[in-house]
Amino acid sequence: MQIRQIKVSNFRGIKSLDWKPGSPFCCLIGPGDSGKSTVLDAVEAALSSRWFAFTEPDFLACDTTRPIVIEATIGELSKALKSDERLGLYVRGWTSAGELRDEPEDDDEPVLTVRLTVDASMEPVWELTCDRVDDPRTLSNRDRALFGLVRLAGEDARHLAWGQGSVLSRLTGDTHEASTRLAHAYKAARENAKLDEIESLAKAAKKAEEFAKGLGAYVEGSYEPGLELGRSGLSSGSIALHDDGVPLRLAGLGTRRLATLAIQKSAISEGAIVLVDEIENGLEPHRIIGAIAQLKADQDISAAADRPVGQVLMTTHSDVAIAETGPERLRVVQMTRPGRQATVLAPTALEPIRVLLRFTPRALFSKRILVTEGNTELGLLLGIREHWPARHAGKPIEQLGVAIAEGNGAQAPAMALTLQELGFQTAIFRDSDTALSPAEQASLAAASIQVFEYAGNLNTEQSIFGAAPDDLVQELLVYARSERGDDFIDNSLVAKITDLSVERVRDHFKGWHLFTTLDGSQLRTAIADVACGKPPPGKKDKKPWFKDQRIARGLAPMVWRIAEASPGSPLATTLNQAEAWLYA
Repeated sequence: MQIRQIKVSNFRGIKSLDWKPGSPFCCLIGPGDSGKSTVLDAVEAALSSRWFAFTEPDFLACDTTRPIVIEATIGELSKALKSDERLGLYVRGWTSAGELRDEPEDDDEPVLTVRLTVDASMEPVWELTCDRVDDPRTLSNRDRALFGLVRLAGEDARHLAWGQGSVLSRLTGDTHEASTRLAHAYKAARENAKLDEIESLAKAAKKAEEFAKGLGAYVEGSYEPGLELGRSGLSSGSIALHDDGVPLRLAGLGTRRLATLAIQKSAISEGAIVLVDEIENGLEPHRIIGAIAQLKADQDISAAADRPVGQVLMTTHSDVAIAETGPERLRVVQMTRPGRQATVLAPTALEPIRVLLRFTPRALFSKRILVTEGNTELGLLLGIREHWPARHAGKPIEQLGVAIAEGNGAQAPAMALTLQELGFQTAIFRDSDTALSPAEQASLAAASIQVFEYAGNLNTEQSIFGAAPDDLVQELLVYARSERGDDFIDNSLVAKITDLSVERVRDHFKGWHLFTTLDGSQLRTAIADVACGKPPPGKKDKKPWFKDQRIARGLAPMVWRIAEASPGSPLATTLNQAEAWLYA
């Protein structure tokens, strides 16, 4: 089963949403309070087989005069759902263009639309809707169970025991024989408690172990059925899954979550709809990667075997998770205020997002993003931002939902445009030694994306050394030597300035005197050329001094003092413009 369209009205923080996922795997991201978890809650409320108890806070602004309406249109239907004996009379058509029609045509995919309505009475009503049929059909919890929905939010330990409603009870055997087999198992347990000798329970435990391992759950020994007396007396709930003799419910949170998800998913044979809220909860980075990789691999294997693929809808606040998910599966949830109109957007250009995931994926969890041209500018601004809160009532930019991201040089304009299309406010911080193309300038202007760049066709190194007084030039050289080594700096300078001699001064200020016929301005220009890796005529490029995020960040305190000492310089002016935008 896969959701083709989900519509939500007046549910919790969402006034309206109309989303067509368009993918069997969607990872929902976005700034806080954008409605990511509420989207999963809406899907679960519409399709879960369990009963939902609604209260006033479930209504938008607690206003019960406006009913909650959730409509989910589901494709990749099982044979049971399409049969006329079950729900087939309400089948509609989903076109290749992603449109819904009540009279399906030959090329349409068969789909069903479930409508959940909750009014002031707080009584939920689940119905199948189709305009060509006069009366909608009310859906029971058994009907909704056919949609194969699995939700992993926090911890659901009930699925780690053979109690009523547990998925393990389904794994024990087919649906026709499960009750009989469990009855014999419980009788045998009461007689001698040798549960591992009961074939049906042992097989189910083994299956659960295989599924859990596949998702990255830690297994100390092997899964087996065991008694947990004292929890609920000697009943179905007394038979629980054990790992090497220890109840699995006592394992770590991450292992419990992965095992629960694996067991639930495996019990659905025809493509489960899997909802995972904050997959990183309780998991180390390597297990986040493993779990997502396995979920994707399961879908690929099913597709290759021409079996139902199912669907995964996931939320996360982990940059590890979104990097493993990949740009084609990311969906950004944005919320307009006022109005509470929710949108879910997919990237139209994947390469800029792929670059962002490689360098600064954390930016995707912010509201506003300043895209820097490269590593030097990123490290510099990350260091300088530490000086800004003192000028803004102690507020760091992160408190305003702002992030700084690396644009990987010439890809910065494309990245800023793609992020703007996804609902983020963006701007660019860049050198001005290489001009943007007319097409780039026009696209950025049309999207109202501001560009902060140094006046005078300068790169960052030129703007820094050009504005620095003598003592700070000396500090910059000391810092460069501490990071790159004396010989590297000396050789780079001598290759550029042919009459240069360098003398180290060991008095009250440890530094280097540079002796040359160049005047102060010319010498600063020459040092800046060397620092940015610009070669002398006929020579190869040299390694830049500060083109490293860590090194550039260490440079920030000196650059801050240079900007304060030269408030009218291109350096200070551009930094002030970026600061004003970040705090706007």
